[in-house]
Amino acid sequence: MNNARNIEPDLRLKVAQLNVEMGDWVHGLAPWQVISHMTFAWEASIWSAQRCYEKFMRTEMRGVSYFYALEQNPGRDGYHVHALWCDCKNMRRTEIWDKWFHRYGRARIEPVNSRDDVADYCAKYVTKENTWWGVNLLGQRHPVFKQFKLE
Repeated sequence: MNNARNIEPDLRLKVAQLNVEMGDWVHGLAPWQVISHMTFAWEASIWSAQRCYEKFMRTEMRGVSYFYALEQNPGRDGYHVHALWCDCKNMRRTEIWDKWFHRYGRARIEPVNSRDDVADYCAKYVTKENTWWGVNLLGQRHPVFKQFKLE
């Protein structure tokens, strides 16, 4: 179902503008290399999904900057994760998939092919109602270092 039909016509433009602005903001955070879609074998609450995802990133993906959104499952209770990663270095997507699968559930992990992938991701997942999102930028990606120059 197209939810745009449920929005007042004069607000549709504002919603579209929000999608574009959010996409531009997320795109500007980092040179995203990977987009992932990760599920849970159980009906994870939004807080359980957040805890599990952030713990996975902290323990299995050290050094990776990320942006993620938790979206409500369409066909059952619970939430799943959509995320962008950068600074993946020599990490293999198949190994990451295997670790996630054995601990939590299914995953699809793919390279980002274009800036439009990031914008479409944001428009589709991040600006939905009932969505939680978070960002963790590490090292030189952190905003405090953007203006810092060592002379």
